[in-house]
Amino acid sequence: MRIDYNHIRPQIDELLMSYSDLKEEDTENNASIILFGRVSINRSYNGFTIDKKYDIKILIPLNNDELPDVWDIGNHIDKIYIHRYPDGKLCLETEAFIAFCFYNGYSLLQWMKNIVEPYYFSYEYYSRFGEFPYGDRGHNLVGIIETYQQIFKESDCAKVYKLLRAISQRKYRGHLPCPCESGMITRKCHGRLIYPFISDDYLFSIAKRDYSRLCEAI
Repeated sequence: MRIDYNHIRPQIDELLMSYSDLKEEDTENNASIILFGRVSINRSYNGFTIDKKYDIKILIPLNNDELPDVWDIGNHIDKIYIHRYPDGKLCLETEAFIAFCFYNGYSLLQWMKNIVEPYYFSYEYYSRFGEFPYGDRGHNLVGIIETYQQIFKESDCAKVYKLLRAISQRKYRGHLPCPCESGMITRKCHGRLIYPFISDDYLFSIAKRDYSRLCEAI
């Protein structure tokens, strides 16, 4: 999922228009684009509302397969919060989930609205009530399994493992039995959900790595 400058420039302009206190850092570095400044977030859930501003830095890599990252440069997020790294980078979601969102057409603005903003709201909600408003993604292997359960719309961990195994072998035959062993043919079962990870080199590399991690743990 390589991002080139000409492709991403309109999305950056759209993001800067929506978040007027964000600025683009002047740099001669052609490897990335850096945005920094303050974002205003106004969200409500279950009777709880936040209307706050947060100082952040966004790094958007260019011409490689990395995903955008966000840093909490205003120290708004407690350093011991489980979804904040020691250097201030935010653990927004698993790599597979975010990559899948961009694969399905997410723009930077949608990423900001649907992933970054909910991260801050979830933090504030958790700080107030001790629980997460939209549920919580686990870390490491738990997070990997939960991610693919959501993407594959499959609650059975064993089936998720079998689907990832098939992806890692790049096996896809729509007319043959689904790798989950449901008894249905692939195209009528998990076919459309696993096909992106088989057909797209970047998604394939993520799924294969995640499958290797699961195998090592097992």
